[in-house]
Amino acid sequence: MTERTHVPVYLDPYTRSADHLDLLSAGPWQHMAPHVSTALAGIGENDATIVELGSGTGLGTCVIARTAPRARIVAVEPSSHLRAVLLHRVASDNDLRSRVTVENRPFPSSRLPEKFDALVMINSLGHLDPDERSELWRVVAAGLRPGGRAVINLQAPTTSSEVPEFEMARECVGDREYHGTARAECMDEHTVIWHMIYRTSEDGREIDATEVEYRWNVLDPGTLESELAQHNLHANAVGDEQFGVFAIESDVRRR
Repeated sequence: MTERTHVPVYLDPYTRSADHLDLLSAGPWQHMAPHVSTALAGIGENDATIVELGSGTGLGTCVIARTAPRARIVAVEPSSHLRAVLLHRVASDNDLRSRVTVENRPFPSSRLPEKFDALVMINSLGHLDPDERSELWRVVAAGLRPGGRAVINLQAPTTSSEVPEFEMARECVGDREYHGTARAECMDEHTVIWHMIYRTSEDGREIDATEVEYRWNVLDPGTLESELAQHNLHANAVGDEQFGVFAIESDVRRR
């Protein structure tokens, strides 16, 4: 297992929004799941090792585990708030508990297996800056076993541009309704700032609202291909293009 001795301070962008994220992410993950499963097809036919970066609360971890029912999974989530839900989800299911290891250090300081059959990073790639992305592609190129692949998605916007406010999701629990909105503004040619508002309402009246913002590094398919080519990797789009899912494989034939 690879390990870096220096672990930078992690500034958790989900400290104030974690209580909404699992609830409001469940619906979108239902739509994303078939594309991730398609991209991982064949990986779970034999015993395999799968790394998941940015596991969040474990919704994607469950998709990976169902798709690859014999695989061992290393689920990386540096946010302690999200990781608490992830660890509870894993520990509460006997199958997940036997196969999923939860890692707390952020990439690229994460303690990862040196070799793996797949690496999955959904809805998280924008947290990595260009240097960290380059390190990710290096790890993928060096770590993938023959026939393996990485699965990522490129979230809109893929170029730095304004995104008008839109509703992300809305769910009811008991007498209360939870909903979130988002908008993005340009910071520079490679980065946007996302502004989210998470609201709680009861009887049609807002009783709580939390505003958060975080920096997001945009990446378009052409730039992705250019970065991958430097590491003898290539990407193929998977499923409906609106989900931006890509399967990344090595150009190098290994024996």
